[in-house]
Amino acid sequence: MGDVARPHHRATPRVVRALNTLAEDNVDLNFRQFFLACLSDPDDQVRAIAVDGLWEDESSRTLEALLQLVEDPSGMVRVAAVLGLSRFAYMAEMDELSEEDALAVCTTLLDVASDDKQPMDVLRRAVEALGYFANSPEAQAEIGRAYQSGDQLMRESSMVAMGRSIRAEWVPYIERELRSPSPAMRYEAARAVGEMADEGRPLLQKLLPLVEDDDIEIAVAAIWALGQVGGPQARQVLSRIVRTNDDARRRAADDALADLNLEAF
Repeated sequence: MGDVARPHHRATPRVVRALNTLAEDNVDLNFRQFFLACLSDPDDQVRAIAVDGLWEDESSRTLEALLQLVEDPSGMVRVAAVLGLSRFAYMAEMDELSEEDALAVCTTLLDVASDDKQPMDVLRRAVEALGYFANSPEAQAEIGRAYQSGDQLMRESSMVAMGRSIRAEWVPYIERELRSPSPAMRYEAARAVGEMADEGRPLLQKLLPLVEDDDIEIAVAAIWALGQVGGPQARQVLSRIVRTNDDARRRAADDALADLNLEAF
């Protein structure tokens, strides 16, 4: 099915959200033109939902729109735009963006992350997206600044970014937070180990206790991380968990083993 035509009437959040759901459920439906048109709608919610609707669109037109929307008057829209740019940041890491576009994304995210007038959610998502720019000293410095901040939420986002960076310099910080008294920090540290994949193997011994964490979300994150890190010991632990009577942990271990088996091919 081709692109849906530009709307003749003003969209409503309910309509845009419904079309977004339809597009997620049916890959043959393409509302790209509609969502792009909604990016200039006067309703903040419509603009934000339209950005979400473009989550699979990797076109230069969408990238240009997102770069502009980080200056939107609405904090809600800026959050959505920064999350959208995170996808392009990942593409830059995978060498799927031109150098010019990668630089534009990195520079824009740095500008946002260093603007203390931005709402916390905008700052956090910008820091997280900067994690994909592992070879940018400026991006990595911003991640370090977020970790050293006194704000708990910023520190959590710095863990996300550290995992995405896959840099050895962040390993001691992730290791420290695996033992954090804060459940949120333990969760993000476990996820960070998983994001590092086999580069996170030096953290395996510190990760293992978290599969028994009282907080089931932390335990599931740690089990997922084992599937990403891999190796004989991770496989052994996961094989043990799938034989337990703990439904949540067992399901997570099944999925993690599936990831390991997929990697083997």
